[in-house]
Amino acid sequence: MMSPDTTPPDFSASLSHRLADLDYSDLMLWPDGRGFLRHVVGYEGPVVPVPAEYLPDVERLQVFIKSQTREREFFLTYDQVPYRVARIDTVNGAGYFLRRPKFPVPALDTLGLAPAMVEALRALGRHSGMVLMAGATGSGKTTTIYSLLTELVTQRGDIAVAVEDPPEIPAQGQYGEHSKGLWYQIDAASVGGFEVAMIAAMRYNPRFILLGEIRSPKVANEAIRAAVNGHLVLATIHGSSLPGAIMALQQIAAAATGSIDLARSILADGLTAVIHQSLEKDPDHPGKRVLKADMLCLGNEHGLRTKIRSGKLEQLSTDIEAQRMRIARGLLPTEL
Repeated sequence: MMSPDTTPPDFSASLSHRLADLDYSDLMLWPDGRGFLRHVVGYEGPVVPVPAEYLPDVERLQVFIKSQTREREFFLTYDQVPYRVARIDTVNGAGYFLRRPKFPVPALDTLGLAPAMVEALRALGRHSGMVLMAGATGSGKTTTIYSLLTELVTQRGDIAVAVEDPPEIPAQGQYGEHSKGLWYQIDAASVGGFEVAMIAAMRYNPRFILLGEIRSPKVANEAIRAAVNGHLVLATIHGSSLPGAIMALQQIAAAATGSIDLARSILADGLTAVIHQSLEKDPDHPGKRVLKADMLCLGNEHGLRTKIRSGKLEQLSTDIEAQRMRIARGLLPTEL
């Protein structure tokens, strides 16, 4: 689980400029003590030195980090902001790379997705299957999938379980009016591995399952199995396009099943929707990035599922463009 905020009381209260007040994606702490920010709103350039007025907070943060752990990767919360921290051993000594997630988790309809796409994602809460979120590293996949699950468990209630290695954002708790929704988070690494974590997750009989990033055949196998057994599974994967994401999952699933044909067949039955997104520079606002996304909903489109089952992913381009045009007109991509 995410570590609690262990910042000493009033640790940053005396500072007039706090890192928590800036909007940025990453913080790099160099071995010599210098700090750099990445994608900080209001500043030109993808990477900028930490402004001088924020350096006292950077110095305190570095002291805090070094007091916490000697592990190579870990999570911490500083000044009520969660970070995923990686220690990087360079030729000049150890530095740290801190990824800052969007927290609190933003509402789904504030991310920049097209209104029809938001409506379609909300409608998927009525279904089972797998919703696959694809994109490059740093494209905001985790934010989108957390926003979606927050929306579903708040509006529809029931039980959600996130199995991650490790959880990236503190989200466990009660959701919705009268706590009608419960969200549990399980750290796969801390309970003995992914298979053990999935066994634990299924004891809750969850309606929604978040599986983090699919990188191994074992994770892919569990994700697909849950998707075809009546759960709505939300997962992320690296992919350069919608067909590329399906291809990536197909290859990982084939390694799990031992058969490419079986993997294609299971995916054709289990996939509900695939979203590919990227974060692109906003030319009008320095440091700010805007979300660009495409979506392919399978719904009751038997032709789409046939193309996946037969491995003809190159033929999906026509369907993708047709759904893109419907979304642009404010319509659902397909009947849901």
